[in-house]
Amino acid sequence: MLVVVTVVVIFQATSTPVDTAQPVAPPAGSASTATSTPARVAAGTPETVEEPAQQAPPDQVAAVPGAVPDLTIRDADGHLAASIAAAALPAGPEFVAAGAGTWHVVPGTAPTHGTGEQAHTYSIEIEDGLQSADQDAAFASAVDAILADPRSWIGGGQVSLTRIDTGDPDFRISLTSQLTVREPDQCGWEVPLEASCFNGYADRVFINDARWVRGAMSFNGDIESYRSYAVNHEVGHALGMRHEPCPGTGQPAPVMMQQSWSTSDDDLSLLDPQTIPRDGNVCVANPYPFPGAQAAAPVSPAPTAAAG
Repeated sequence: MLVVVTVVVIFQATSTPVDTAQPVAPPAGSASTATSTPARVAAGTPETVEEPAQQAPPDQVAAVPGAVPDLTIRDADGHLAASIAAAALPAGPEFVAAGAGTWHVVPGTAPTHGTGEQAHTYSIEIEDGLQSADQDAAFASAVDAILADPRSWIGGGQVSLTRIDTGDPDFRISLTSQLTVREPDQCGWEVPLEASCFNGYADRVFINDARWVRGAMSFNGDIESYRSYAVNHEVGHALGMRHEPCPGTGQPAPVMMQQSWSTSDDDLSLLDPQTIPRDGNVCVANPYPFPGAQAAAPVSPAPTAAAG
């Protein structure tokens, strides 16, 4: 779900995103192209992670880990992030852990989504060495459908979004490998938890492929909803939105809550006590800024970037 002015969206334990765009008004009821190539290129051939087979269906997945962190659990560096059980990457399909550290634009454009006066353009990119051309197209189709959904940012009536594949977009949505995301000039690893982010220096939304493939504990096996959340959360940062706490136990989590890590304020307060109060509130996972809007027609699931 930090701003080093690298606006590390999900690594934003204590900071806020760079305001590279005019902020949109927050959703009613709510309480991570200056550069076309990355600054660092990772050497070597793509590395593959192999872990347990496919995730179980939502009705067979164990309950989401408890909301009360064990403060005695720390990682090797003494970081409290290890105490947040809900932040662990779920078991599931294998994925490519390290791509080439460069990106290519997925060809294609889309009609403007929304009618808002705050108009933004975006492109869709994939890290080299991550997946096939067919999977690139499927990822792009999924992102377009998420942003065209009236429950997404266009639902507030202020924002419109247009996909382009040439020139300089306002921001780039880039599917990126787990280890490239962790590079200090991309998202970083200050908070040692798997995350995506918005990097304000590069005007780039990084979607972590490990999360795209596996999802998050908070979504209890619902990978499609998690993908919608990941895109909406990071694009929200690109639009100038900041993190939000849970407004009340049992309520839908604001899309700008760091749901990749938890839907519990007590969990997230460990990482960002200045923004998130330790109030005991635990929300229900929610992928949309405007969940009450009319849902879009369902789209076919996109293939993952799993190796093989």
